[in-house]
Amino acid sequence: MILRSLFLLVLVLSVAAGTDVRAGPATRPDPAGAVIVVVDGLGASYVYPEYSARALDGAPIGKAVLFNLTGSGGRVVDVRVPVPETTKSHSVLVTGNSSVNPQYLSTTIFDAARQRGYLCLAVLQRGDAMSMLQEMDAVLYLSDNAMRGAEPTPSFRESAPISLRPLFQEWQNRFDEYSAPQGVAGYAGYDAWGLDGAAAVVRNLTGRPFLMLVNVGAVDSAGHNLGINGYLQTVAALDAPLGNLAEACRENNVLLVVTADHGMCFPSLKGKGGHSAEKFAARLESLRVPLVFFGPGVEELNLGGNWSEVDIAPTVLDMLNLSEPEKLSWEGQRIPLKKSHDSQALGVPEGAANYRGERLVANRTPDLTAKTAPPMGGMKKAVGVVIILIINLVGAAVIVWIWRKE
Repeated sequence: MILRSLFLLVLVLSVAAGTDVRAGPATRPDPAGAVIVVVDGLGASYVYPEYSARALDGAPIGKAVLFNLTGSGGRVVDVRVPVPETTKSHSVLVTGNSSVNPQYLSTTIFDAARQRGYLCLAVLQRGDAMSMLQEMDAVLYLSDNAMRGAEPTPSFRESAPISLRPLFQEWQNRFDEYSAPQGVAGYAGYDAWGLDGAAAVVRNLTGRPFLMLVNVGAVDSAGHNLGINGYLQTVAALDAPLGNLAEACRENNVLLVVTADHGMCFPSLKGKGGHSAEKFAARLESLRVPLVFFGPGVEELNLGGNWSEVDIAPTVLDMLNLSEPEKLSWEGQRIPLKKSHDSQALGVPEGAANYRGERLVANRTPDLTAKTAPPMGGMKKAVGVVIILIINLVGAAVIVWIWRKE
Protein backbone atom coordinates (compact mmCIF):
# COMPACT_ATOMS: atom_id res chain seq x y z
CA MET A 1 0.00 0.00 0.00
CA ILE A 2 2.83 2.39 0.94
CA LEU A 3 4.67 1.45 -2.21
CA ARG A 4 1.65 2.20 -4.39
CA SER A 5 1.02 5.56 -2.69
CA LEU A 6 4.60 6.70 -3.17
CA PHE A 7 4.54 5.66 -6.80
CA LEU A 8 1.35 7.65 -7.44
CA LEU A 9 2.83 10.68 -5.65
CA VAL A 10 5.91 10.65 -7.85
CA LEU A 11 3.79 10.19 -10.97
CA VAL A 12 1.48 13.11 -10.11
CA LEU A 13 4.38 15.42 -9.27
CA SER A 14 6.14 14.52 -12.51
CA VAL A 15 3.07 15.22 -14.66
CA ALA A 16 2.27 18.44 -12.81
CA ALA A 17 5.82 19.64 -13.25
CA GLY A 18 5.57 19.02 -17.00
CA THR A 19 2.45 21.15 -17.49
CA ASP A 20 2.92 24.89 -17.71
CA VAL A 21 -0.17 27.11 -18.00
CA ARG A 22 0.28 30.82 -18.61
CA ALA A 23 -2.64 33.25 -18.65
CA GLY A 24 -3.25 36.98 -18.68
CA PRO A 25 -5.80 39.53 -19.88
CA ALA A 26 -6.25 39.72 -23.63
CA THR A 27 -4.64 42.85 -25.08
CA ARG A 28 -5.44 42.47 -28.78
CA PRO A 29 -7.32 45.26 -30.60
CA ASP A 30 -10.85 44.77 -31.91
CA PRO A 31 -11.05 43.16 -35.37
CA ALA A 32 -10.80 45.64 -38.23
CA GLY A 33 -13.86 44.01 -39.74
CA ALA A 34 -15.47 40.66 -40.50
CA VAL A 35 -16.17 38.50 -43.55
CA ILE A 36 -18.96 35.92 -43.40
CA VAL A 37 -18.65 33.29 -46.15
CA VAL A 38 -21.72 31.20 -46.92
CA VAL A 39 -20.90 28.24 -49.16
CA ASP A 40 -24.22 27.31 -50.74
CA GLY A 41 -24.91 23.59 -50.31
CA LEU A 42 -21.80 22.62 -48.30
CA GLY A 43 -22.78 19.85 -45.88
CA ALA A 44 -20.58 19.24 -42.84
CA SER A 45 -20.91 15.49 -43.43
CA TYR A 46 -18.67 15.81 -46.50
CA VAL A 47 -15.80 17.78 -44.91
CA TYR A 48 -15.81 17.19 -41.13
CA PRO A 49 -13.79 14.19 -39.88
CA GLU A 50 -16.42 13.41 -37.23
CA TYR A 51 -19.13 12.49 -39.75
CA SER A 52 -19.80 10.16 -42.64
CA ALA A 53 -22.32 10.86 -45.39
CA ARG A 54 -24.69 8.30 -46.84
CA ALA A 55 -27.10 8.35 -49.76
CA LEU A 56 -30.82 7.71 -49.26
CA ASP A 57 -30.28 4.09 -50.25
CA GLY A 58 -27.62 3.69 -47.54
CA ALA A 59 -24.56 3.80 -49.79
CA PRO A 60 -21.54 5.43 -48.11
CA ILE A 61 -20.24 8.63 -49.73
CA GLY A 62 -16.66 9.86 -49.65
CA LYS A 63 -15.25 13.16 -48.41
CA ALA A 64 -13.42 16.19 -49.70
CA VAL A 65 -10.34 17.55 -47.93
CA LEU A 66 -10.61 21.23 -46.98
CA PHE A 67 -7.56 21.88 -44.82
CA ASN A 68 -8.16 25.65 -44.89
CA LEU A 69 -11.57 25.02 -43.33
CA THR A 70 -10.89 22.29 -40.77
CA GLY A 71 -7.17 22.70 -40.08
CA SER A 72 -7.37 25.57 -37.59
CA GLY A 73 -9.67 28.14 -36.01
CA GLY A 74 -12.63 27.75 -33.70
CA ARG A 75 -14.64 24.92 -35.26
CA VAL A 76 -18.19 24.16 -34.13
CA VAL A 77 -18.76 20.46 -34.66
CA ASP A 78 -22.58 20.21 -34.79
CA VAL A 79 -24.52 23.14 -36.31
CA ARG A 80 -27.89 22.66 -37.99
CA VAL A 81 -30.05 24.97 -40.09
CA PRO A 82 -33.76 25.34 -39.27
CA VAL A 83 -34.74 25.22 -42.94
CA PRO A 84 -32.46 23.73 -45.65
CA GLU A 85 -33.40 26.32 -48.28
CA THR A 86 -31.12 29.07 -49.58
CA THR A 87 -33.06 32.34 -49.39
CA LYS A 88 -34.68 31.56 -46.04
CA SER A 89 -31.43 30.29 -44.55
CA HIS A 90 -29.49 33.42 -45.52
CA SER A 91 -32.15 35.48 -43.75
CA VAL A 92 -31.93 33.34 -40.61
CA LEU A 93 -28.16 33.77 -40.63
CA VAL A 94 -28.24 37.59 -40.49
CA THR A 95 -31.19 37.91 -38.10
CA GLY A 96 -30.84 34.94 -35.74
CA ASN A 97 -34.58 34.36 -36.18
CA SER A 98 -35.87 31.09 -37.64
CA SER A 99 -39.30 32.53 -38.47
CA VAL A 100 -37.98 35.53 -40.44
CA ASN A 101 -39.65 36.49 -43.71
CA PRO A 102 -36.89 36.89 -46.34
CA GLN A 103 -38.86 39.69 -48.02
CA TYR A 104 -38.94 41.75 -44.79
CA LEU A 105 -35.75 41.23 -42.82
CA SER A 106 -36.43 43.82 -40.14
CA THR A 107 -33.34 44.25 -37.91
CA THR A 108 -30.11 42.43 -38.83
CA ILE A 109 -26.49 42.24 -37.80
CA PHE A 110 -25.80 44.83 -40.52
CA ASP A 111 -28.01 47.34 -38.70
CA ALA A 112 -25.99 46.73 -35.54
CA ALA A 113 -22.73 47.21 -37.44
CA ARG A 114 -23.91 50.37 -39.18
CA GLN A 115 -24.79 51.94 -35.80
CA ARG A 116 -21.10 51.71 -34.93
CA GLY A 117 -19.88 53.18 -38.21
CA TYR A 118 -19.24 49.92 -40.05
CA LEU A 119 -19.41 49.72 -43.83
CA CYS A 120 -21.79 46.95 -44.99
CA LEU A 121 -20.72 45.05 -48.11
CA ALA A 122 -21.63 41.91 -50.00
CA VAL A 123 -20.53 39.65 -52.85
CA LEU A 124 -23.62 37.54 -53.60
CA GLN A 125 -23.91 34.89 -56.25
CA ARG A 126 -27.46 33.70 -55.63
CA GLY A 127 -30.51 33.22 -53.49
CA ASP A 128 -30.99 36.60 -51.84
CA ALA A 129 -34.12 38.74 -51.86
CA MET A 130 -34.07 42.47 -52.49
CA SER A 131 -34.31 43.10 -48.75
CA MET A 132 -30.83 41.60 -48.33
CA LEU A 133 -29.36 43.80 -51.07
CA GLN A 134 -30.87 46.85 -49.41
CA GLU A 135 -28.86 46.12 -46.27
CA MET A 136 -25.62 46.93 -48.08
CA ASP A 137 -23.61 50.08 -48.78
CA ALA A 138 -22.03 48.32 -51.73
CA VAL A 139 -22.81 44.99 -53.34
CA LEU A 140 -21.61 42.92 -56.28
CA TYR A 141 -24.27 40.35 -57.13
CA LEU A 142 -25.64 38.01 -59.75
CA SER A 143 -29.35 38.42 -60.32
CA ASP A 144 -30.15 34.76 -61.10
CA ASN A 145 -29.16 31.29 -59.95
CA ALA A 146 -27.81 30.00 -63.24
CA MET A 147 -24.14 29.08 -63.58
CA ARG A 148 -24.00 30.76 -66.99
CA GLY A 149 -26.68 33.39 -66.70
CA ALA A 150 -26.46 37.05 -65.83
CA GLU A 151 -23.19 38.92 -65.36
CA PRO A 152 -22.30 40.35 -61.93
CA THR A 153 -23.88 43.72 -61.19
CA PRO A 154 -22.29 46.29 -58.85
CA SER A 155 -24.50 48.64 -56.82
CA PHE A 156 -23.53 51.43 -54.42
CA ARG A 157 -25.05 53.79 -51.90
CA GLU A 158 -23.64 57.29 -51.50
CA SER A 159 -22.08 56.11 -48.24
CA ALA A 160 -19.78 53.67 -50.08
CA PRO A 161 -16.14 54.77 -50.47
CA ILE A 162 -15.21 55.94 -53.96
CA SER A 163 -12.29 53.48 -53.97
CA LEU A 164 -14.70 50.53 -54.07
CA ARG A 165 -16.13 51.46 -57.46
CA PRO A 166 -13.08 50.64 -59.62
CA LEU A 167 -12.41 47.54 -57.49
CA PHE A 168 -15.93 46.17 -57.98
CA GLN A 169 -15.73 47.06 -61.67
CA GLU A 170 -12.48 45.09 -61.97
CA TRP A 171 -14.05 41.98 -60.46
CA GLN A 172 -17.16 42.37 -62.55
CA ASN A 173 -14.91 42.24 -65.62
CA ARG A 174 -12.98 39.21 -64.34
CA PHE A 175 -16.02 36.98 -63.88
CA ASP A 176 -15.76 35.38 -67.35
CA GLU A 177 -12.08 34.67 -66.80
CA TYR A 178 -12.95 32.53 -63.77
CA SER A 179 -16.19 30.88 -64.89
CA ALA A 180 -15.53 30.22 -68.60
CA PRO A 181 -14.07 26.66 -68.37
CA GLN A 182 -16.47 23.77 -68.89
CA GLY A 183 -17.27 21.07 -66.35
CA VAL A 184 -15.97 21.01 -62.79
CA ALA A 185 -13.30 23.61 -63.61
CA GLY A 186 -16.00 26.15 -64.41
CA TYR A 187 -17.86 25.38 -61.18
CA ALA A 188 -14.64 25.72 -59.21
CA GLY A 189 -13.85 29.00 -60.96
CA TYR A 190 -17.32 30.35 -60.19
CA ASP A 191 -16.69 29.97 -56.45
CA ALA A 192 -13.07 31.11 -56.68
CA TRP A 193 -14.21 34.36 -58.30
CA GLY A 194 -16.35 35.23 -55.27
CA LEU A 195 -13.69 34.29 -52.71
CA ASP A 196 -10.80 35.96 -54.56
CA GLY A 197 -12.91 39.07 -55.10
CA ALA A 198 -13.65 39.20 -51.36
CA ALA A 199 -9.93 38.84 -50.60
CA ALA A 200 -9.18 41.79 -52.90
CA VAL A 201 -11.73 43.92 -51.03
CA VAL A 202 -10.19 42.99 -47.68
CA ARG A 203 -6.70 43.91 -48.90
CA ASN A 204 -7.78 47.23 -50.40
CA LEU A 205 -10.27 48.48 -47.82
CA THR A 206 -8.50 50.22 -44.95
CA GLY A 207 -9.34 52.90 -42.44
CA ARG A 208 -12.97 51.96 -41.78
CA PRO A 209 -14.42 48.83 -40.12
CA PHE A 210 -16.64 46.69 -42.32
CA LEU A 211 -18.93 43.67 -42.28
CA MET A 212 -19.04 41.73 -45.56
CA LEU A 213 -21.31 38.84 -46.57
CA VAL A 214 -19.98 36.53 -49.29
CA ASN A 215 -22.17 33.86 -50.85
CA VAL A 216 -20.64 31.39 -53.32
CA GLY A 217 -23.04 29.09 -55.12
CA ALA A 218 -21.26 26.51 -57.29
CA VAL A 219 -21.13 23.72 -54.69
CA ASP A 220 -24.93 23.70 -54.58
CA SER A 221 -25.14 23.70 -58.39
CA ALA A 222 -22.64 20.86 -58.62
CA GLY A 223 -24.71 18.75 -56.24
CA HIS A 224 -27.85 19.34 -58.30
CA ASN A 225 -26.25 18.97 -61.73
CA LEU A 226 -23.06 16.90 -61.54
CA GLY A 227 -23.81 14.20 -58.97
CA ILE A 228 -21.61 13.03 -56.12
CA ASN A 229 -18.23 13.06 -57.85
CA GLY A 230 -18.70 16.53 -59.30
CA TYR A 231 -19.99 17.77 -55.95
CA LEU A 232 -16.97 16.49 -54.00
CA GLN A 233 -14.54 17.83 -56.61
CA THR A 234 -16.16 21.27 -56.47
CA VAL A 235 -16.00 21.22 -52.67
CA ALA A 236 -12.32 20.25 -52.71
CA ALA A 237 -11.57 23.11 -55.14
CA LEU A 238 -12.63 25.60 -52.44
CA ASP A 239 -9.45 24.97 -50.46
CA ALA A 240 -7.07 27.27 -52.37
CA PRO A 241 -9.37 30.33 -52.63
CA LEU A 242 -10.44 29.87 -48.99
CA GLY A 243 -6.77 29.90 -48.05
CA ASN A 244 -6.24 33.09 -50.07
CA LEU A 245 -9.14 34.81 -48.32
CA ALA A 246 -8.02 33.58 -44.90
CA GLU A 247 -4.53 34.98 -45.52
CA ALA A 248 -5.95 38.37 -46.54
CA CYS A 249 -8.00 38.43 -43.34
CA ARG A 250 -4.99 37.49 -41.19
CA GLU A 251 -2.87 40.21 -42.77
CA ASN A 252 -5.51 42.84 -41.99
CA ASN A 253 -6.76 41.72 -38.55
CA VAL A 254 -10.16 40.75 -39.96
CA LEU A 255 -12.46 38.10 -38.50
CA LEU A 256 -13.42 35.33 -40.97
CA VAL A 257 -16.50 33.14 -40.52
CA VAL A 258 -17.16 30.22 -42.88
CA THR A 259 -20.48 28.37 -42.88
CA ALA A 260 -23.23 27.17 -45.25
CA ASP A 261 -26.94 27.73 -45.78
CA HIS A 262 -27.71 24.00 -46.02
CA GLY A 263 -26.07 20.74 -46.99
CA MET A 264 -26.77 18.26 -49.77
CA CYS A 265 -28.27 14.77 -49.90
CA PHE A 266 -28.08 12.21 -52.72
CA PRO A 267 -30.56 9.42 -53.52
CA SER A 268 -27.79 7.00 -54.54
CA LEU A 269 -24.19 6.99 -55.72
CA LYS A 270 -25.38 7.74 -59.25
CA GLY A 271 -28.22 10.14 -58.51
CA LYS A 272 -28.21 13.94 -58.40
CA GLY A 273 -28.56 15.74 -55.12
CA GLY A 274 -31.15 17.85 -53.36
CA HIS A 275 -31.83 19.41 -49.97
CA SER A 276 -35.24 21.09 -49.74
CA ALA A 277 -37.45 18.40 -51.29
CA GLU A 278 -39.38 16.34 -48.73
CA LYS A 279 -37.28 13.20 -49.15
CA PHE A 280 -34.05 15.14 -48.50
CA ALA A 281 -35.02 17.90 -46.07
CA ALA A 282 -34.96 15.86 -42.83
CA ARG A 283 -31.58 14.21 -43.48
CA LEU A 284 -28.52 15.30 -41.51
CA GLU A 285 -26.62 15.53 -44.80
CA SER A 286 -28.97 18.42 -45.65
CA LEU A 287 -29.32 20.02 -42.21
CA ARG A 288 -25.83 19.91 -40.69
CA VAL A 289 -23.46 22.62 -41.90
CA PRO A 290 -19.87 23.61 -41.08
CA LEU A 291 -19.14 26.65 -38.93
CA VAL A 292 -15.58 27.86 -38.35
CA PHE A 293 -14.34 31.19 -36.96
CA PHE A 294 -10.82 32.39 -37.74
CA GLY A 295 -8.88 35.43 -36.62
CA PRO A 296 -8.55 37.91 -33.77
CA GLY A 297 -10.15 36.90 -30.48
CA VAL A 298 -11.03 33.34 -31.56
CA GLU A 299 -10.16 30.32 -29.43
CA GLU A 300 -8.45 27.54 -31.38
CA LEU A 301 -10.67 24.56 -30.51
CA ASN A 302 -13.23 22.02 -31.66
CA LEU A 303 -16.47 22.92 -29.88
CA GLY A 304 -18.93 20.20 -28.97
CA GLY A 305 -22.62 20.46 -28.13
CA ASN A 306 -25.68 21.08 -30.30
CA TRP A 307 -25.91 24.47 -32.01
CA SER A 308 -28.16 26.16 -34.53
CA GLU A 309 -27.78 28.65 -37.35
CA VAL A 310 -29.71 31.13 -35.19
CA ASP A 311 -26.65 31.23 -32.88
CA ILE A 312 -24.38 32.71 -35.56
CA ALA A 313 -25.73 36.29 -35.50
CA PRO A 314 -25.21 36.91 -31.76
CA THR A 315 -21.81 35.24 -31.92
CA VAL A 316 -20.59 37.47 -34.77
CA LEU A 317 -21.64 40.63 -32.91
CA ASP A 318 -19.99 39.33 -29.74
CA MET A 319 -16.73 38.68 -31.60
CA LEU A 320 -16.81 42.24 -32.98
CA ASN A 321 -17.68 43.69 -29.55
CA LEU A 322 -20.83 45.22 -31.04
CA SER A 323 -23.90 45.78 -28.89
CA GLU A 324 -27.19 44.19 -29.87
CA PRO A 325 -29.76 46.47 -31.54
CA GLU A 326 -32.83 47.09 -29.42
CA LYS A 327 -35.20 45.75 -32.08
CA LEU A 328 -33.15 42.62 -32.79
CA SER A 329 -35.00 39.68 -31.24
CA TRP A 330 -33.02 36.59 -32.06
CA GLU A 331 -33.62 33.11 -30.74
CA GLY A 332 -30.00 32.11 -30.49
CA GLN A 333 -27.21 32.30 -27.96
CA ARG A 334 -23.57 33.30 -28.20
CA ILE A 335 -21.36 30.37 -29.06
CA PRO A 336 -18.40 30.30 -26.59
CA LEU A 337 -15.58 30.80 -29.07
CA LYS A 338 -14.37 34.19 -27.89
CA LYS A 339 -10.96 34.32 -26.26
CA SER A 340 -11.27 36.51 -23.14
CA HIS A 341 -7.73 35.84 -21.96
CA ASP A 342 -4.44 35.08 -23.63
CA SER A 343 -3.45 31.67 -22.36
CA GLN A 344 -1.03 28.93 -23.30
CA ALA A 345 -0.88 25.39 -21.98
CA LEU A 346 2.37 23.49 -22.44
CA GLY A 347 2.72 19.78 -21.79
CA VAL A 348 -1.00 18.97 -22.05
CA PRO A 349 -1.41 15.55 -23.71
CA GLU A 350 -3.25 15.28 -27.02
CA GLY A 351 -6.82 14.10 -26.56
CA ALA A 352 -7.36 16.05 -23.34
CA ALA A 353 -10.98 17.20 -23.11
CA ASN A 354 -12.59 20.25 -21.54
CA TYR A 355 -16.12 19.92 -20.16
CA ARG A 356 -18.54 22.59 -18.96
CA GLY A 357 -21.02 20.66 -16.81
CA GLU A 358 -21.90 17.63 -18.90
CA ARG A 359 -21.26 19.39 -22.23
CA LEU A 360 -18.02 18.75 -24.08
CA VAL A 361 -16.72 22.25 -24.74
CA ALA A 362 -13.42 21.49 -26.43
CA ASN A 363 -10.84 18.83 -27.10
CA ARG A 364 -7.18 19.36 -27.85
CA THR A 365 -6.03 18.20 -31.27
CA PRO A 366 -2.51 18.25 -32.74
CA ASP A 367 -1.41 21.57 -34.22
CA LEU A 368 -0.21 20.59 -37.69
CA THR A 369 1.23 24.04 -38.34
CA ALA A 370 3.08 24.60 -35.07
CA LYS A 371 6.84 24.98 -35.16
CA THR A 372 9.15 23.61 -32.49
CA ALA A 373 9.84 26.26 -29.90
CA PRO A 374 13.48 27.32 -29.40
CA PRO A 375 15.25 26.14 -26.23
CA MET A 376 14.48 28.28 -23.17
CA GLY A 377 17.30 29.47 -20.97
CA GLY A 378 17.50 31.25 -17.66
CA MET A 379 17.82 30.36 -14.01
CA LYS A 380 14.12 29.47 -13.56
CA LYS A 381 14.31 26.87 -16.29
CA ALA A 382 17.46 25.30 -14.82
CA VAL A 383 16.05 25.23 -11.29
CA GLY A 384 12.82 23.66 -12.53
CA VAL A 385 14.72 20.88 -14.32
CA VAL A 386 16.85 20.17 -11.23
CA ILE A 387 13.78 20.00 -8.95
CA ILE A 388 12.04 17.56 -11.27
CA LEU A 389 15.13 15.33 -11.40
CA ILE A 390 15.47 15.38 -7.61
CA ILE A 391 11.81 14.45 -7.11
CA ASN A 392 12.09 11.52 -9.50
CA LEU A 393 15.41 10.26 -8.09
CA VAL A 394 14.30 10.49 -4.46
CA GLY A 395 11.01 8.81 -5.26
CA ALA A 396 12.75 5.99 -7.10
CA ALA A 397 15.22 5.51 -4.25
CA VAL A 398 12.44 5.29 -1.66
CA ILE A 399 10.55 2.78 -3.74
CA VAL A 400 13.66 0.56 -4.11
CA TRP A 401 14.43 0.83 -0.38
CA ILE A 402 10.90 -0.23 0.64
CA TRP A 403 10.89 -3.09 -1.89
CA ARG A 404 14.18 -4.47 -0.53
CA LYS A 405 13.01 -4.13 3.07
CA GLU A 406 9.86 -6.12 2.38
